[in-house]
Amino acid sequence: MCLWAILSDVHGRADRLRRALTDAAKLGADRFLSLGDLGSTTALDLLDAVDAECVFGNWEASGWRGMDQPWRGQVARWPAVYRHSTFWAAHASPVWPDGLTIAGVVDYLRARELHWTALFPSLQRSDEARRAALSELAATAAPIFFHGHTHVQEAWLRQPDATLVRVNGQEFTLPTDGSRALVGVGSVGMPQDGDGACYTLFEADARRVVWRRV
Repeated sequence: MCLWAILSDVHGRADRLRRALTDAAKLGADRFLSLGDLGSTTALDLLDAVDAECVFGNWEASGWRGMDQPWRGQVARWPAVYRHSTFWAAHASPVWPDGLTIAGVVDYLRARELHWTALFPSLQRSDEARRAALSELAATAAPIFFHGHTHVQEAWLRQPDATLVRVNGQEFTLPTDGSRALVGVGSVGMPQDGDGACYTLFEADARRVVWRRV
């Protein structure tokens, strides 16, 4: 069994990150994935200690040029989208321009006179962003996409008949009927849906998602 702990939006709260990582380890998590907006080198050190995979968020992209080494060089190697055989994950959306790295994000937006939400939309608030994300996911073999950015633990489930259903609660299992899901993992440091350090466990073989709040 592979059990992923997927975390996002620490925003400098290393104390909360430590709490979430401890909880995940106790529950048997053996893989860790961070979806950006860390906010401190202490948080990065904690993720390094568990060999976490990382993608960058809008916080890293906007401040990357001002980061000190060696953090800047390490973050430069992070992708915008993490692609696994059983799921995809990113800070905000799976839709991302081909070849665009963190070093080019600011110039990309300025050259096109675009707001940050063009690359980092809210899947909680935007119907258009959800449709685009589900369309991108439909072109892959991955049935599920994990994201941060919204600071909310919720999922949008697209059923085989194209009905879109919002899911919240403590956990759910993605059906094997062709359904696809967009899953908000919540925020470790600044949740907007209650108290506690929030993160998500994903049991890949069973397609089971468990939202945690510690």
